[in-house]
Amino acid sequence: MKKLSLPILLALVIFACDEPENFKLTNAEVFAYLIDGGWEINATCIAEGFGQEKSDGVFIARLSYTVDLITPDNKKLEYIDEGLVDKSSEEEIEYLQVESQFQIDSTFAEGKYKIVMNVQDDNTQKSATIEKDFTISRD
Repeated sequence: MKKLSLPILLALVIFACDEPENFKLTNAEVFAYLIDGGWEINATCIAEGFGQEKSDGVFIARLSYTVDLITPDNKKLEYIDEGLVDKSSEEEIEYLQVESQFQIDSTFAEGKYKIVMNVQDDNTQKSATIEKDFTISRD
């Protein structure tokens, strides 16, 4: 059995400590507000376990996201919204809130919808998805 040198063993331990935990999305919420001519949809979720770059003592996290909408008749509208969450901090970033806001017009029927939030950690290329049902109703 071959022994590892102290510098190699130390590098392996440091690398293992810097490896992010499992990238995941939690706490999805969706709200629909009646506005003139349609609906405003606000969706959020929390991202955890993403990778962070460290440059000059600053932690940098970048998450890209797309949002799909599934209608009551099971039609999937892909990329109804997209964006980037880009945050830097002098302290390690524990979580990020991913927020989406978009409008749909009055041709969308009342009923049960689903939001699908697709998020990619731009630092590690890992991705995660979360879904949340919600209802559009004038009541």
